[in-house]
This record gives sequence, structure tokens and C-alpha cells, in this order.
Amino acid sequence: MSGRGPNMVKRACRVMLLATAMMVLAGTVQAQTVYGADVQVSNGKRTPTRAELEQILRPGDMVRDMLGWQKADPRCDLTSGPGRQIAIPAAMMALYQSVADAGGRNFVTLGFNNKACGQPVNSGAKTFPDTPLLRTEFAAYAAEIVRRVPALGGISLWNELNGSWSGGKLPVPQRLTQYCQLANAVITEVRKVDKKIPIAIGATVGWNVDDWFIGMFDKYGCMGKGDPTIWLDVHPFLNGKTVAKTYKTDFALWRGTVTAIRNDHITNALAATEWGAKAAYIWQLAHPSGDYMTEFQKQVLSQDPGWAAAFWFEMLYDTKAPNSGLFDKSGSITDFGSQYIDAFRN
Repeated sequence: MSGRGPNMVKRACRVMLLATAMMVLAGTVQAQTVYGADVQVSNGKRTPTRAELEQILRPGDMVRDMLGWQKADPRCDLTSGPGRQIAIPAAMMALYQSVADAGGRNFVTLGFNNKACGQPVNSGAKTFPDTPLLRTEFAAYAAEIVRRVPALGGISLWNELNGSWSGGKLPVPQRLTQYCQLANAVITEVRKVDKKIPIAIGATVGWNVDDWFIGMFDKYGCMGKGDPTIWLDVHPFLNGKTVAKTYKTDFALWRGTVTAIRNDHITNALAATEWGAKAAYIWQLAHPSGDYMTEFQKQVLSQDPGWAAAFWFEMLYDTKAPNSGLFDKSGSITDFGSQYIDAFRN
């Protein structure tokens, strides 16, 4: 061990543990799974440098951010003005080009709402595109993103609709009925532009999402059940702790959820458009010598062969989650960053 500091020893041990875990998992995690991370350039955060992107991304891996409807369609005239194109803010186009230059692809989350279309607010927590005219305009904005965003790897429709971003806290039957009408309009228009671009729907957070997805397809009219180009959008923020009144860890509860989804013959691939964040930090505090990435592989990714994508939340330092970035405030790689590189980049 001469000449090797404690950090190097720790890293070497982590690599050996990961290698062992990956031999066990080989053949069970979908070979086409793409990895990547979330950024928040759309919220005014900085754009990752090319060097940072190249540290994290393999060729074809993805970086996710939102391009909100109100920013891309500021006059709400995509359907009324022939030849109209979306407006892509300069900072977002710079991000898209940087990702492409680093060999990656862009994953864009569609965000509602749009006051220019007559809605009372832009916030997706307050209301929903719930009329035929709004759905038509929103679908036109989605199709334009597919046309205009360079190196596009996929899109998703909204964010955590079953959580804080509920579209006005409507009862679930009404919420999912309206969401499915919107999703169907988006899928129909996007397929006129690109037959195969992945579209992630569901917009969920948490472990208990089986009833949500089963209801989406079986009760509330969402198209795409069993379609390999329609992904299930999940945010499995799991910390390994026992959930109150269940006597099970959230990892175990998540596996039960996925089993229920598969038992309903929902064969669509899963896409964790966010994972990690505070949940990972809580797990790491409880297991200071452990490796959250390896644990997530074992407890989650290896348990279902249908994983299409997993994007860590988030790539860069964030004051709201200061301990979970892959890079720290100074731009240096963090311990989570080293874990990520060992697990998904090397």
C-alpha cells in the first residue's frame, strides 16, 4: 500500500466491489440503458463545461433539463402561424450544443403552463392545459422541440404530477384523464416528426406508482401500453429506510411496485429521469463506507430488465441539495461523482 493515500484505497475498494456486483448483475440490466444527469440551466443555473460533461458522459448518454412551454412559445401562435418555430433561449441552445460536442444527447422535459395562451399562471403546480385548444398548442410545441433541439435523445411530459407539481391538485381520476388526453396529443404530433424518439410519460415521484401507471393505461385512456418507444417516467428517490406502517424498506416497496406494473402486462421500459439527490445522501450517511451507486444497481436497476435510462439528480452543485451533486461548488468531482464514474462511465 506504499504511496497510496486513504482516498485512493477507498476508491480502489469501491471499484472492486462494483466489479463484483456487475458480474452478478450482468445480463439482467437492459444492455441499452443510457445514463446521464440532470442540470437546471432552465432555472438560471450554470451550464456544465465540456470537460465536466466528458467526465460524466459516455457516447450517447444524456443530459436532462426542462424547456418550458411559456419560454419556447411566448406568443402562443405555433398552430395559428404557419411556419412558426419555437424560441430556444440562448443559454439552452448553448447547453444543447455543449452536450452534443461532448458526445452526449439532450433529454428535454416538456413543462406547462403558458400565460400567453390565456392560462392564469405559468406554474405547473397551479393549473393544467385542459382544453382542446391548449392541448393542440402544447402538442405543437412538443413537436417543435423534436424538430429543433440538436442531438435529441428523448422527451418527457411534465414532472412529478403525482407530487408537488400536480397541475392544480385535481382528484387523481380527473388529473390522469386530462394528462392522458395531453399525452395522447403529444404522442400523435411527435410521431409525425419522428417515429422512434422515446417519449417518457407518467411524470411520477416515489415508490408507490403502480396504481398510477396501471390506471393511466387501463382506466384513463393513455395510449402507448407496451410500446417500446413510450417510457415510464419515474423518480425513485430511495434511501433504504423502512417506510412507516409497512415494515419494509423503500427499496423493497419499489420492487413490489414494479412487479405489480409488470403483472398488468405493462412492458414499457422504465426511465428514472431523476434519482439520487437527498435520498442518496441520507443512505450514504447511514452507510459511510458504502457506495450508493452500487446499492442502487443491486436494489433497483438489476431487479427489472426493462430500464431504458437513469439520470442522476443532479450533476452540478445546488444550494437546495448541496451534498448530492456530482461536482461540488468549486467544480471538483465529489464522492458521488467518483461513484458515478466508476458505476456508469468507466
